[in-house]
Amino acid sequence: MKNSIETINKRHKDILDILQSNERMTTLELSDALNVSLSTIRRDLNLLEEKNDIIRKYGYCLYNYQNKMDFDQSGPTRIKQLIAREASNYVSDYDTVFINSSSTALQVIDFLHSDYLTIVTNNLKVNGSPRKDNCNYILTGGEMRFPKEALVGDIALGTISSMNADVCVIGCSGVSLESGVTTKILNEAKINELMIDQTIKYKILVADYRKIGLTSKFKIADISVFDYLITDQFSSAETLNEIAKMGVQIIQVD
Repeated sequence: MKNSIETINKRHKDILDILQSNERMTTLELSDALNVSLSTIRRDLNLLEEKNDIIRKYGYCLYNYQNKMDFDQSGPTRIKQLIAREASNYVSDYDTVFINSSSTALQVIDFLHSDYLTIVTNNLKVNGSPRKDNCNYILTGGEMRFPKEALVGDIALGTISSMNADVCVIGCSGVSLESGVTTKILNEAKINELMIDQTIKYKILVADYRKIGLTSKFKIADISVFDYLITDQFSSAETLNEIAKMGVQIIQVD
């Protein structure tokens, strides 16, 4: 089984390398280049499309450079939705929930089935999320940062420091054994750190496979402060095993 997984992973890497070297490739051309059957290539392309590593058009496919450049605005849409749906299961009636500026964390709101919640966020895109009539929504206030429409600064920090949450859902730019949980923006790191500190029940980290093993610029927290890491089946098993040894419960969506 291990050899089979290694073979598949290597073939996926070869496909991506070929696509980066060519403007576009057909399924037949990839099949010939890798000397494997069309059915094998189709299965590979289905997985790579699910991960948002490639863009498929009628008759050909392309390498998706945007997937690697912007983790917040792009990414594997369905995987992020599955992660968010899983995170929503840890929210109970009457909970107060911190949600940071992460697009994955914000999608948790789409799947909430609990009632009488208070949602506290620095993410202005919450305005586009579905609302429940018996829930309260609190924006932290503060300086608006584009293009993420995230609120940061002293006002936002003051709002968060004045309350405690039952659950926090935190997205990030990187999760590594060496550097912990990191983000690209210094001001957002401070917001995220305070949300974690002010949470009294469940601290949930949401990160798709692209971020596992990656280090970004500014540290949010040690991995061990989180109760749960919710990720997907494409994340590095070796890294996840080491994180589990820190006492973090790993949940992989399929």
